[in-house]
Amino acid sequence: MGQVINIPNTLTLGRILLTPVIVYFILDDQPINALIFMAVAGFTDMLDGAIAKHFNMRTTVGAYLDPLADKLMLVSTIVCLFYMDEVPLFVFLAVVFRDAIIIGGAALYELVTRRLRMEPTLLSKATTTVQIFYVLIALLHMAYGFPEGLMQFVVWLTFVITVVSGVQYMVLWTLKAVHMEDRQ
Repeated sequence: MGQVINIPNTLTLGRILLTPVIVYFILDDQPINALIFMAVAGFTDMLDGAIAKHFNMRTTVGAYLDPLADKLMLVSTIVCLFYMDEVPLFVFLAVVFRDAIIIGGAALYELVTRRLRMEPTLLSKATTTVQIFYVLIALLHMAYGFPEGLMQFVVWLTFVITVVSGVQYMVLWTLKAVHMEDRQ
């Protein structure tokens, strides 16, 4: 594991700092500005992981900070877009409950086992990507309108992948807990 202050972790911190800016622009009904900053934040999410992996700059701090930054950014933007009537209730609930399940499950697992390791699944990474894409599309829709058929497709894709990912996490946390219980 490399040094804590490195390029990937700096990009992740940048994403955390961009989140209130994006929230401000959404709530101030400035979707173009929100879209620009969200695109930058989404790009840093792809970039930080690629740099960390390619240049062997992975850190324990980054392993925890990156998913936390994603959750902060995505839940904040989804909540704001829901408030602005750009996200349907069922997507809002799916995103919020999925992340509550992940955070609660991780906290409980750490409390019980003291062996939490952040290991996002491929489905979890795909869910983050789809959710970022959805926020970008919702901001485009807010700014310019977006073909309703395509908008509905993105809404349902986001909902389905979010729910499936949430269920996957519940199953994985349960299996890990049972496995740890059996070993004791």
